[in-house]
Amino acid sequence: MSAREPLFLAACRGKTTVRRPVWLMRQAGRILAPYRDLKEQVGSIELMFRDPAIATEVTLMPVELLGVDAAILFADIFTPVDPMGCSVTFDPGPVLEFYVSTPEDVARLHTFDAESELSYVADIIGRIRGQLPESVPLIGFAGSPFTLATYMAETGGRGREFTGLRRLLHTNPATALALIDKLTDVAIDYLSMQVRAGAQALQLFDTWIGALSLADFEAIALPRLQRIFQHLSSLGVPTIYYANDAAHLVSALDRVGADVLSVDWRTDIVDLFARKPGRPVQGNFDPLALFAAPDVVEAGVRELLQRTDGQPHIFNLGHGVHPETPYDSVVRLVETVKNHHPGT
Repeated sequence: MSAREPLFLAACRGKTTVRRPVWLMRQAGRILAPYRDLKEQVGSIELMFRDPAIATEVTLMPVELLGVDAAILFADIFTPVDPMGCSVTFDPGPVLEFYVSTPEDVARLHTFDAESELSYVADIIGRIRGQLPESVPLIGFAGSPFTLATYMAETGGRGREFTGLRRLLHTNPATALALIDKLTDVAIDYLSMQVRAGAQALQLFDTWIGALSLADFEAIALPRLQRIFQHLSSLGVPTIYYANDAAHLVSALDRVGADVLSVDWRTDIVDLFARKPGRPVQGNFDPLALFAAPDVVEAGVRELLQRTDGQPHIFNLGHGVHPETPYDSVVRLVETVKNHHPGT
């Protein structure tokens, strides 16, 4: 490993590292007291996402407070939906101007030039890179076409199961696929812009992909994901695919084309490494395990570290940090990972 290559990037490329790199999904958020104070002062999450100074400050917080090995852009997966022609507000979660159920709804959405329409995101990335230490790279990200379509096709409902897109795939597949294809084009352009602005790695979040059967994943999601990662492979930065609740899709995940697979706690990580030795894997720690007593948290972290010793593993949670997670538990997790060396 080059002396100057950040630990996280080396691990993404499958290289042997002196210790396990660690960062946490949703690491910049309510678990951090300065974030809570700032949000109370600003009063609007939309403004926090769009204000370059604020978004830069929030992105840097977990690096400064927790000592994680990578920063991730403070943004939302809905950032590219607004310039598609569907405004998004937060109350407190995302509320869309309209939901997609007809061909006419899809026609109201359009692709766009991320360079010009989301120039503030490029500004934020540039500011972050200017303040991050060289050892801590910046991860850019986007929501996957299927996950964004899942939210956008919920026809105004706020149900926990989010069945609207799957219903649409059965009742009007042409409309559902047209929506997913349009979101695929947007993801490619948006992620490419982030790399041009300075992002050093990219993660595609697929929170709802586990709702698909293996057959539907292979027929619907896989070709679009392959198109995205094939394009991103030419940009020269590592790519990560986060697949939530996707243990039943493991046999197909190798074909997605990402450099790193990021998995939740329901996936057998030892089996995953055995399927494709040398392929980097990220995640697998249950975020709710952080609600245990500190000593129990540390024991659980050590157990996962020991199970994955000798493998190209990036330590992360299997989902985002829960907002009510005890801060001291997060600190203990990061410290435990950073102090672990194979055989200890």
